[in-house]
Formats: sequence, C-alpha cells, structure tokens
Amino acid sequence: MSDRAVAWAQATLRTTSLTPQPLKAEASFRAFYRIECLMPDTGDPGSVVLMVSPPEKEQNAQFERLARVFGHSGLPVPAVLSSNPEEGWYLLSDVGRMDLEAVYGTEQESEALELAIETLIRLQRVRDPAIPPYTTQRFTDELGIFREWFVEKLLKARLPEPVEAVFHTLVERTRSTPQCCVHRDYHCRNLLYDPACRQLGIVDFQDALMGPVGYDLASLLHDCYHEFTDADVQRWINFYLSSTDLDLDPVTFPADVDHLAVQRQLKAVGIFARLRLRDAKTTHLAHILPVLDHLQRLTPRYAPLEPLARWLKGLNREAIAGRLTDLAAS
Repeated sequence: MSDRAVAWAQATLRTTSLTPQPLKAEASFRAFYRIECLMPDTGDPGSVVLMVSPPEKEQNAQFERLARVFGHSGLPVPAVLSSNPEEGWYLLSDVGRMDLEAVYGTEQESEALELAIETLIRLQRVRDPAIPPYTTQRFTDELGIFREWFVEKLLKARLPEPVEAVFHTLVERTRSTPQCCVHRDYHCRNLLYDPACRQLGIVDFQDALMGPVGYDLASLLHDCYHEFTDADVQRWINFYLSSTDLDLDPVTFPADVDHLAVQRQLKAVGIFARLRLRDAKTTHLAHILPVLDHLQRLTPRYAPLEPLARWLKGLNREAIAGRLTDLAAS
C-alpha cells in the first residue's frame, strides 16, 4: 500500500499514527486494510476498513452507488465514510471480522448459514435502476474466460465442439428461471459473521445484477473455497424454499442451482488462471484443482452436461497439478 494512501487515511481520521492490517487477498485489483482507531464521530475505540481500489481497473462509482442502494434497503453492507475517487481510496465502516470460511466446521455453522440465506432473501427483493440485467451475452463471455485462460492459455488445448454446445445449454438455462437481484459472489469470503449479536455483513457487492434466482444460492452452497456434502446442499436448498416468498418449483429448482453452479465454477477456474497468467497473482492457483474436482462430481448428474463431464474426467490431473506448481513457483 502506498504511503500516500496511508497519509490520506491519517488526515481523514485525524490521527498521526496508523497501522493498517491487510485483509484476505481479493480476486481483483482491490486491496483491503483494517485500521484500529478512535472513531471520528464519537471518539470511541473502533475500526474502519481502508479499500484501495484502482479507479482505472475497478467499478468504483458502481460500488458507491450500490452501497447506497443496499444500505437504504436495510442490508448489512459497509457505509462509505470518506472517499477519494480520483485515487481510488475509500474508508468504509467495518461490518465484521470473521468470515463464513472461519465459521464452517464449527458449532456456529448452521446458525450462520441460516442467517446468510435469510439475508439473501432480503437482497433478492431489492429492485433499483442502478442494478443492470445479467444478460445472456455476459454469461457467454464469462464461460469464454474459462475457455481462453484455463483451456487455451494454461492447458494449451482447445475445447471440443460438444463441450461448446454444453456451454450454450448452460447459458440458455439462465433464461428459464425467475430473475431477481443477485450479488454474484455470495460466498464464504464475502459474508462476515458476528456470533455475539447474530449479525451478518456483506462485502464485494459492486457487481450485483438482476439475474437467475438460484445464482447466489449456487455461490453459497457450491463454494469455490469450501465443500458441502450433498445432504447439506439439499438441506439448505430446502430451507431456502421454505423461507422465500418466490413461487419456485421444489423439483426443478435444485437442478437450476446445480447448472448455475457449473457455469459459475467454470468461470471461477478461468478467473483463477487469469489472475496468474495476466496479473501475476498466485493467490488463487491452489483452488483450481478442488473446483475441477467438484465439477467432475456435479456434471455427470445431468444428461445434457455429459460431454462436459466426459471432458473433465479425461483431464490429466497430474499434468495440471505440475503446471500449477510451476506457475506458483515462477
């Protein structure tokens, strides 16, 4: 982080001494730092988050716009306390110190997931002109990230035509379900949990769109950073269906979630490869093989996805692991 960003934060917070603590690496160009300080409005001890977000590479205006939209809707998103848009520096309210990744596997997991789904239902009710549609072209382009960065540039291969046809099937499936507000990265690293007050915080919401109703549930239950059992996935889908006021078919909806998860995880593998090959960031290479393993288990369940399932099964896992090891070391 630049000294200039620290100096700006010091001046804004009216202090001469700051020790920003870096938070988890993002799959983007943004970086986040927690700052322990006396709060300017009350003088009480507290904390804020400094976001450094290059304006030439990130949608900062949309971040500020949606922070207002979601905040006014009563959703637990950070408030923008102060900003320098020209530099891409933002001081945000701190909405939590523990993400759901740290909660999973503990006795607090069920309560946290229940709260995450209840909050998701509230988010799905938001309607605002600031939230654009999730177009079929965008879904197509996202699958193109997998093709270009993982298949062509990392594997040095080409996708067979039958797999390309599966991509078309996945995109068409997105049009057949009800549309609502979707966060698009509603997973364990973007959901913060405070067990003391049973409170959730939502971050990384600037890419929200109006899209398929099952998308965020797919993000949550088919997480790139955590593996749920099939029984747990079904349990939480059932909880969602019993809680939402949307009229969804309990027979077809789980399959919709699975198809959206496949599309999303293919995109994620492409993004993880691109982070290293284009942006020289190794932070997400370790997640590529686990996500591919998940896709290999999920795709054989649906006949229209069989060509993709067969292609994934035929991948040389050892060769991919060696290539990823070399990329991580170089």
